[in-house]
Amino acid sequence: MLRRKEITSLMINTIFAKILLVFPRTYIINSGNAAWLQMLINAVIVLIVFFITFSVYKEKKNIIEIAAEKGGNWFKIPVGTLLFLILATNFVSVIRIFPETINIVLLKETPTTLILLLFAIAAAFGAYMGIESISRIHYLFLPIAGTVLVLFLIMLSPYYKTENLMPILGNGTKNLFLSGFKTTYLFSDVILLYILMPFSDTLYDIKHGGLKAIIISGAAAFFTLLSYCLIFPYPLSENFVFPVYQLTRMVHLSTFFNRFEAFFQFIWTIMILLYSSFYIYAMCFVLQQTFSLKYYKPMILPVVITLCSFSLLPESTQTVMAVDKIVMLAVSIAVLVLPFIFGLMTKKGIQK
Repeated sequence: MLRRKEITSLMINTIFAKILLVFPRTYIINSGNAAWLQMLINAVIVLIVFFITFSVYKEKKNIIEIAAEKGGNWFKIPVGTLLFLILATNFVSVIRIFPETINIVLLKETPTTLILLLFAIAAAFGAYMGIESISRIHYLFLPIAGTVLVLFLIMLSPYYKTENLMPILGNGTKNLFLSGFKTTYLFSDVILLYILMPFSDTLYDIKHGGLKAIIISGAAAFFTLLSYCLIFPYPLSENFVFPVYQLTRMVHLSTFFNRFEAFFQFIWTIMILLYSSFYIYAMCFVLQQTFSLKYYKPMILPVVITLCSFSLLPESTQTVMAVDKIVMLAVSIAVLVLPFIFGLMTKKGIQK
């Protein structure tokens, strides 16, 4: 069983990991240098929806278990397949973009496919170790990552210019409050909480851990985006494909420590590996429950091979981002609405 603090650590790292890749640029493109405000709005929306959703849950059963109880295999298999596709959609872009980043930043002479292969092997091994091992490593590593992030943002403070935040509403209220809804996709990993329920002692642990994770990861993403917007004026801020990496290049403590990005890349790599191990495990667990398999481990290899193959289909990072824009809204709606619907099904009035 997972303790509440382990659930919280899992979700904080999983949600925030994507902000280290290209995701800040999505916010900038939509809202200009009001991206920090967009992040705050999105975090509040997700927090409210999460609170409402858990207020209707009456049993400690995940979505697949509820589907099996209410509709048998005829209902469980389509629901489980949909959940797997949502998780795969979230994960595929990460396993394509991250090796590209490593290739650009550290290993310029190494083929991206080789980096992806090594990355997939490491993540698959993590998934093989099981959810308890994954959660404990998350719990041990999170304070280190949090300390590095706080120090990083403090070291950037000499470069902050408040005039770069103007106009305060960025590209306008329409982008902030309407088209900006699709950027709640950053929090789409919250769907994992509705899969992890069998591993928690109580429903309260999942609820409390989820609320805490959304608040902390949302705050970390908020201050990261705020720092970026304070340093780079719009539209210059829109030009960088990897915004956080661009920030790390600005840290210079002395002539003996002017490559902070290399140190940050080490922390970053561990975070993404932990994220990937957790995601691969979750997808295999979904397949195990959906098709009533005895073990999840035989599914690791086919899942990893399939996802890696699909991740190589787009020609470039730009193509991946373009595809993400198409699926972003659909996944955001599904992640917020699907758990609520199944939460309602746990009420006594709904029978099989």
